[in-house]
Amino acid sequence: MKKITLIAILTATMLTTASAGFSFMGDMMRDMTNAAKEMKTDVMDSAKEIKNEGIDAGKDMKSEAIDTGKEMKDDMKDAKDDVSDSDNASKDEKEKEEPKKKEK
Repeated sequence: MKKITLIAILTATMLTTASAGFSFMGDMMRDMTNAAKEMKTDVMDSAKEIKNEGIDAGKDMKSEAIDTGKEMKDDMKDAKDDVSDSDNASKDEKEKEEPKKKEK
């Protein structure tokens, strides 16, 4: 009887210990799985954020390039107008001087 009782107690103890061990392993695996899922979600969110920032930066660069192009176009037009005005002023000066030469 002592042997049967002792075997029953040892068996119950081993089953309880094994069950607790498997429970611990199950919890650990579940925690690791959850951590991996969270890391994946974080990486995906970061990738989306980086993509959006890249798109925004591209739009900003495009806008700045367009603005710079417009400014350069306006500056070149102003320079052309200045040269044209200068040419007209030179022609006017020449025309004023030519009658004086003819009079002499």
